Amino acid sequence: MVKNIVAYCLVVLTSVGQFAYGQLTTDADFKRQVYDNDFTVGVLLHTRGFGITGRYGFLTSGFTKNALEMDIVNMRHPKENKTYTDFLNNSTGYVYGRENAFYIIRTGFYRERILYDKTDQGTLSVSFFYSIGVSWGMIKPIYLEIDRQENPTTTIERYDPNSNEGFILGQANFFHRIGETRIQPGLYFKTGFSFDNHESDDRIRSLEAGVIIDAFHKEIPIMHDTSNSFLFFQMYMAINFGKKWN
Repeated sequence: MVKNIVAYCLVVLTSVGQFAYGQLTTDADFKRQVYDNDFTVGVLLHTRGFGITGRYGFLTSGFTKNALEMDIVNMRHPKENKTYTDFLNNSTGYVYGRENAFYIIRTGFYRERILYDKTDQGTLSVSFFYSIGVSWGMIKPIYLEIDRQENPTTTIERYDPNSNEGFILGQANFFHRIGETRIQPGLYFKTGFSFDNHESDDRIRSLEAGVIIDAFHKEIPIMHDTSNSFLFFQMYMAINFGKKWN
């Protein structure tokens, strides 16, 4: 479902880019202010999850920008399926077979070039961008709240897909045993197009869409008894807000 939404948005944004190109033939008397720095934060939706993103940019000319960027996202396995213990009213659900939760913190270098500039306030600018950097994979063991029946209190235990004892209420608090998280470094590459239509020169309101590849040197053990991968390909879109200054 998410993949279809992102694919549809890519088609729409391509059409918008063609429209923006047509706007360049106008005779509008508009001069865009050039700034030295900018900062943006945004919400990112990708085909395996979601997250947040942020960039600190250095404008190298009126049409190019370098930036340092950071993304924090979760990464789901394609076979994840949330399960509930039906006869327990307080069941909050868990993902059957998932041994570890996987999150990625990306830190890297971003490069952007404006392809079609604004011809008037409130019109679109279209940019092409790419970024490369380090993917800091965080592998956190899954712990579950389990009702053992013979024990009047709920116990919290590491998920064991081979255990049939007790009734699973749901996943334990995210911060439980967070110190057991393992870090797996890798690399990422991101590229796509960005569309900005904010009315003010010193503000940013953009929609971007593209693809991301995260690669690690070994498989990430998310699911039990099924294939896991070291390579994560995602289509994504993000909405960013920010400001520019000198």
